Amino acid sequence: MFSLLDRQIARHWRERTFSRSVSNGAKAARKVAVVGNCQSFGYAFALKLFDPALVVDRYPLVAPGLTDLKTLRAALADYDLVFSQDFGPLILRDNATSEALFADLPGVIQLPTVNFYGFHPDTIHLLDPTKGNRFILGPAGVYHSAFALFGHLAGFSIDQTEALFAHEAFDFVGYLDVWPSAVDEVLRVGQSVGMKLDGAIARWARGRAFMYTPTHPRPQVLFDVARLAMDKAGLKAQPLDTDDYAVDDLSRDYILPVYPPLAEHYGLRGSTVLKLAHYRFSKGVGEMMALKDFIARSFAHYGERKREQLVHERVDQWLADAEIKRTLALLSAEELKRRALAR
Repeated sequence: MFSLLDRQIARHWRERTFSRSVSNGAKAARKVAVVGNCQSFGYAFALKLFDPALVVDRYPLVAPGLTDLKTLRAALADYDLVFSQDFGPLILRDNATSEALFADLPGVIQLPTVNFYGFHPDTIHLLDPTKGNRFILGPAGVYHSAFALFGHLAGFSIDQTEALFAHEAFDFVGYLDVWPSAVDEVLRVGQSVGMKLDGAIARWARGRAFMYTPTHPRPQVLFDVARLAMDKAGLKAQPLDTDDYAVDDLSRDYILPVYPPLAEHYGLRGSTVLKLAHYRFSKGVGEMMALKDFIARSFAHYGERKREQLVHERVDQWLADAEIKRTLALLSAEELKRRALAR
């Protein structure tokens, strides 16, 4: 099956052939390629916005396809500038990684992949060890809840599990202390591509969450990083208010809430509503899901799987520690009692 990358490769060769046949000697616009994951659309959009004279093509690496490194390299050789995020094996047909691309194509400007768990510390990914560590999909796609998985495996009810999403349980498992390490990771990734992001993080964090999920930033993040990348490439970014142009591809995917205990800790407004992925607005407004429904649907998904498929280091550590299990059960019971008395 053709991936988005395969389609872009085919489009590039068609356009290259056509442009040669109709060339009239006019000076060609500067051509830029952006290679990367789901964040790469935001980067490509930002480059075009900051310099409308650029011809910007995106080469999305979001699913396995038929393209190998040699084919990708040949297409990228036609560009004046190439920006690329890191990528691992299992995307290109020959399992080549970004390291091989960078070695084969000197001059690539590297873009960071911005991941930040500070707003969503309960979010985990589940990889199925019985099926080659493929992602297990749940009611929110690849995004699962550690508390929901723990509650299911520990024999909690849906209500007992929902009661864990309170300040005391968040504090007990360390969710209120993740900010420094999450920031350090963003700074480390920035430094690895020659970008200093401390000032940017301070701007992003003013008054709102700057991530939709741990792996999907809001537009301002990608705009700011794109500006830094343009500086490295010797491109001039025109000054403008990016809020006026914030086309947001990632908002079509899942949006996870910043749960109230953490939001209060950060001085933000929290929520317990999850937005489900919705890419075709012509087919309706999409679906939302309350926390209790998310837990219930997660339980149903987990109930259809074998125990050996439902593994996660953090949750397994909680389950293996009798004191942690007992404390979480007590905190859940106390929260349910508090809620009952507040009615």
